[in-house]
Amino acid sequence: MGDVRCVIHRDPGKTGSTVVLHLDGDFDRESGAELRRELRQAFDRARNSRVVVDMAGVDLIGSECLEVLLVGYTRAMRSGHGYEVVNATGHVHQALQATGLCPRTDEHLYTPAATDTIEHLLADLS
Repeated sequence: MGDVRCVIHRDPGKTGSTVVLHLDGDFDRESGAELRRELRQAFDRARNSRVVVDMAGVDLIGSECLEVLLVGYTRAMRSGHGYEVVNATGHVHQALQATGLCPRTDEHLYTPAATDTIEHLLADLS
């Protein structure tokens, strides 16, 4: 079986309307199924309210777990849930910034005109 490399604690909150998942450890390929299951249960318990994923204790996140978090975001948007990924630091924060799950710290560099230009260039490459 192997060592436990990640831990997920579920906190339903005082009102029951917000479910917080506290993640600790390394979230690599082997952790993806567990994260998916816990996130699904969090959405079921939140009853169209809010799911918060607290990344304060995460030391490493792999692409499979990033995908799970992105699928969670999509589910939230489609079903009317609130969804936040919070407290990420270091490399984990950088990976989440790249996916758009955490706000970029350099957003002031992207003006609407620059964004339009970037989108136009990307469209030309397609």
